[in-house]
Amino acid sequence: MVGIVVVSHSTLLAQGVVELATQMTQGKANIAIAAGVDDPENPIGTDAIAVMAAIEEVCDDDGVVVLMDLGSALLSTEMALELLDPELVDKVSLISAPIVEGTMAASVAAAAGLPREAVIAEASSALNVKKAHLGETMDGPQDGLDKDDSNLTSLTAPQNSGGLTLSFEWQVQNPHGLHARPAAAIVGALASFDADLALFKGEQQANAKSLNSIAKLGVRCGELIRLQANGQMAQQAIDAFTQLANDHFGETAQVGSMLVGEGCFGEQGGENLEETLVQSQENAAPEGALAGIRVSDGVAIAPAAILSVAMPAVPKREFAGASAEMTALNNAIAQVQQELATEAAGPHGAIFEAHGLMLADPEIISALEQMVADHVTSEQAWLAVMEALAAQYAAAESQYMREREADIRDITRRVMVALTGDKGSALTLTEPVVLFARDLMPSDVASLDKSKVLAICLSEGGKTSHSAILARAMGIPALVKTKGCLEQVHAGDTVILDGFAGHLWFAPTADIAQALELKRQQWRDDIETNAAKAQAAAVTKTGNTISVLANIGGPDDVAQALACGAEGVGLFRTEFLFQQSDALPSEEEQYQVYRDIAAAFGAKPVTIRSLDVGGDKPLVAYPMPAEENPFLGQRGVRLCLAHPELFATQLRAILRAHAEQPNIQLMIPMIATVDEVQQVKALLVQQCAQLGLSDTGLAVGIMIEVPAAVFNAEALAKEVDFFSIGTNDLTQYVMAADRGNSAIAELVDYFQPAVISAIAHTCDVANKAGISVSMCGEMAGDTKATETLLSLGLSKFSASAALLPALKETIRHS
Repeated sequence: MVGIVVVSHSTLLAQGVVELATQMTQGKANIAIAAGVDDPENPIGTDAIAVMAAIEEVCDDDGVVVLMDLGSALLSTEMALELLDPELVDKVSLISAPIVEGTMAASVAAAAGLPREAVIAEASSALNVKKAHLGETMDGPQDGLDKDDSNLTSLTAPQNSGGLTLSFEWQVQNPHGLHARPAAAIVGALASFDADLALFKGEQQANAKSLNSIAKLGVRCGELIRLQANGQMAQQAIDAFTQLANDHFGETAQVGSMLVGEGCFGEQGGENLEETLVQSQENAAPEGALAGIRVSDGVAIAPAAILSVAMPAVPKREFAGASAEMTALNNAIAQVQQELATEAAGPHGAIFEAHGLMLADPEIISALEQMVADHVTSEQAWLAVMEALAAQYAAAESQYMREREADIRDITRRVMVALTGDKGSALTLTEPVVLFARDLMPSDVASLDKSKVLAICLSEGGKTSHSAILARAMGIPALVKTKGCLEQVHAGDTVILDGFAGHLWFAPTADIAQALELKRQQWRDDIETNAAKAQAAAVTKTGNTISVLANIGGPDDVAQALACGAEGVGLFRTEFLFQQSDALPSEEEQYQVYRDIAAAFGAKPVTIRSLDVGGDKPLVAYPMPAEENPFLGQRGVRLCLAHPELFATQLRAILRAHAEQPNIQLMIPMIATVDEVQQVKALLVQQCAQLGLSDTGLAVGIMIEVPAAVFNAEALAKEVDFFSIGTNDLTQYVMAADRGNSAIAELVDYFQPAVISAIAHTCDVANKAGISVSMCGEMAGDTKATETLLSLGLSKFSASAALLPALKETIRHS
């Protein structure tokens, strides 16, 4: 793959450019940065040695393309060439393409596997997109945001587009149409194809590689869309889009849960359904109460607190020049992108991942550059561009799409805070309250203190808004669209919010107040009872004690796992450490995380799964070549053994942590052969010797998720200390059915007899060999499967923390 090097005077600018390119290519491009100088007082500058190192880092037989900003960046790069080996110099091309647009276009072309000449051509012609967008080839300039999307050209327009034009039609069945997350899935699937791609709804047209362009089509459930492709990779793009559409753009579960025979919300559409719900609730509101839409169950009685979050003010200042203003914008956007990347690695990360894709949209950057070129300050330009975008969402036909306006305003405010440093006056809560607001942004909800916010009541918002999703996930009783609540409430008034009935009470009669208090107490008692029972052991009716453990993704999941009765960790996904930043975690960073999590569980076992990425789960910090069939490629242990320098660091960190916390055990994913296990064990011995450790007694187990591991189970059982069945991958491999393809959903079912037979054989072999056998896939948390799994001889279950109380109770009745 052609490597890309970005040389800039500013580290933040380079990071922002590369972040955009990474989002465009889904992390598949091989990019290095040589930016700034190591001087905290004067960080602006370039360093020839850093440029040379960056070129050497990404150079292979396909060569390197270097993009630079002005002045010494060019001089430093030319000096770096003089320092390089002459054979390497012949593989390096310095080009004059604009650093932002050129880097994005070059990265997309490189990620698609195009040769260096094609990458250079793509980067060099990158400004053609902007020129067309701004109307420079037409009769006069046009506003970039209001311009017809049909004038947009693809960032990956092929050099020779004389081939056939292909198309694919699809009737959208997603309950809320092509909102932000399905649109993000489309961008991610199509970004790397060398083809001219356009998405149509009737006569309206959108750039199929632009998140906001797709979203602005306002495609609703039941509407017909058409992807049109022309160019060298048109067929591949159509095939990828077809597969994605059959997966309902990542929302198979939501589509499958719609009521049979009712179409898209019973043919009412999401908007009419919600409006009908609001109207019926208003009509049913009892005297002394207001009605809202139920979002999250529960009852809260507390004083009211009113939250008003204002957008930071635009500072009154002189225009600092186009370059300085765009640098400020790029730095602010890069800062927010980094924050969103961190949040995307945590709970409910899909919401913040979608925000990141919205923010990375090249149309936004183009519109900002146009305004800055007209001598508009960075703050004014940002507000103007984003207000226009928010207005387009607000005017959408679909209620669900209109609710995405809040996401745009959330992004807008976050970047404004980064630009101005004005975080506004925070609402300080000294006592538990019912929080009132017109609407809340997702970032507002995510930062709430649950001990102080007992309930949420909004005058606007929607049941399907991202804020509502977060409130439900956090277990905070909430109402939205409670018309008139802000006009009637005063700060400090005692109110009662009944999330079960959807009512907000200001002055109920004594009898009603007493009934609501009893309802609240019953709700609290149920929570406490369930929590108390969750800590008890899961013992079957025949007296067998079954271990119930938690699947976790990082330190933030520990508290909930323990509160829900986890008896240890059956699966610690270490990927979060590697995916939350652009740099690989050091041995020390990994060691501290592993040690601290193990310490939090005391003597309870903590099973750390070694890095399970590759193929379908790329690492931004460690780019890998794209694979034709990633599910059958370098995944899990295969990738780690192929890159021992990556694997050895993690093994050392685990060994060091285990020396302090002996409850740690290691689990290896994607094992198919005995040889793979033996290679891992040899690496462990080698790393122990380097650390000066003797035989540490670290338990080593494997995941059974490849059919070969099932057939090799007897031999594998002699090599390892435990098995853990990963039913998600095992099911798709046994049935030869992609688990993301809804067209064959009936095959992707862990109750299929062949899958049950594989599980039964694995349990039988493990029990005969005297090693434990657990399950950490989705099936483990499915209480409909519990009885079957126990009868097959499964001795440990590991599932998401929220599922553990119900799972334990099911085991007790088995």
